[in-house]
Amino acid sequence: MDKEIIFSDDLSAAYVKSISAIVTDSVPRFTSVPIKTDDDGKIAKWDANNDFPQKVITDVRKDPEIGTLLNKQARLLYSGGLIWGKIKVMEGGKEIMTPLEDSSNAEIKDWMRKSAIKRYLIEAATDLFWFGNIFPEIVLQADRKKVVQLCVQSAEECRWERQNSKGIVENCYINANFPEGDEKTSQKVPVIDPYYDAAAFLQASTKGFNYIYPLSYPSPGSTYYQLADWNSIRESGWLDVSRAIPKFKKNLLERQMNIKYHVEISDQYWPIKYPNWQSLSVEEKNKIRETELTTFAGIMSGAERAGNSLITAFKTDFGFGKEYSMWKITVIDDKIKQGQFLEEGKDASLYKMSAIGLHPALIGTMPNNGMGGAGSNIREAYNLHMLSIRAHQDIILEPLNDLIKYYNGWDEEVEFRFRNSFMNTLDKGEETTQIKA
Repeated sequence: MDKEIIFSDDLSAAYVKSISAIVTDSVPRFTSVPIKTDDDGKIAKWDANNDFPQKVITDVRKDPEIGTLLNKQARLLYSGGLIWGKIKVMEGGKEIMTPLEDSSNAEIKDWMRKSAIKRYLIEAATDLFWFGNIFPEIVLQADRKKVVQLCVQSAEECRWERQNSKGIVENCYINANFPEGDEKTSQKVPVIDPYYDAAAFLQASTKGFNYIYPLSYPSPGSTYYQLADWNSIRESGWLDVSRAIPKFKKNLLERQMNIKYHVEISDQYWPIKYPNWQSLSVEEKNKIRETELTTFAGIMSGAERAGNSLITAFKTDFGFGKEYSMWKITVIDDKIKQGQFLEEGKDASLYKMSAIGLHPALIGTMPNNGMGGAGSNIREAYNLHMLSIRAHQDIILEPLNDLIKYYNGWDEEVEFRFRNSFMNTLDKGEETTQIKA
């Protein structure tokens, strides 16, 4: 298929029709089997009640860590932002990116500014890590000759249409009221087939000016909607454990009585210390008891009382050779000071970081000590992380590299990359080295 002809500006209606037939009917495709479903309507439900992303949002908002961790992943992927140029492979396989000449770069720079590409990048990265699925929208200008904008529709507001008889998803439904919305109350937007020459597909289509370009990171067992790896935290029960600990601590703080000592005084103490005890009135006895207990409380409380001596009485039975304490003081076990469930809380945090794919050193914590890691730990964890995110970055840049640059007639040798930075050891003279992913 000749791209030079396909992307000319004066395609005849007959030629567009012929190209449309090739793209939709004769284009090479992988074998796709339609999914059997008993669901009513045209929308493929995202979970049984069509509310999976809404549940994810609810769970993340209730957790003090997951939102920050997912945000961290998105920011690390964004790294130094978007760059573009021509890639030259040097000896040894090292790639060097050469900037474009101003004459050929002006249109791209202007397009990037007008389309607010930075917003697309961070919103796409966020949806990728939160939900495993991105719903980018491609917007054409009025004469359909150029793509003028690339933006992201919120994942929680998007649902795929069920596959047709050929196993192809043709449309995406957008509705801010999901899961209650249906196809009748939703905005229907055609979907671009991303698996073969997306630019030719878009050139041949006549379904309006707005299209969804489906992006996701694959997860086995998922057809319509991919599943983010960290979702295992929600299903394994560790998220419930993590959520239960602060509830327990809160209830403990609110309900536990602030009692430090349990004091038991023998009924023999009072007549031994006070010989006239039996002749005293009830009011006089109560006053003596109150004075004794007030004195005891003063000795046992307050920082200024630290180191005081406590003297209590006991009785000796010489006949039996036994001693009987007149006072018995028991220290009340303080569950809060013991740090109850502290280890379980640490385990839950580590499981979250592991599921989301972040080394604890990147968050400022390390297993066992709960403190930030040494500089070498942070540097090595960061560099290893940056070396492993290329697949995610390629997914987000796919509409630019595989569709827009061809459709808009930009130089086909142009590559769009993220500018990734790597931490150096101190002997390198610079703290970071910037690499074009």
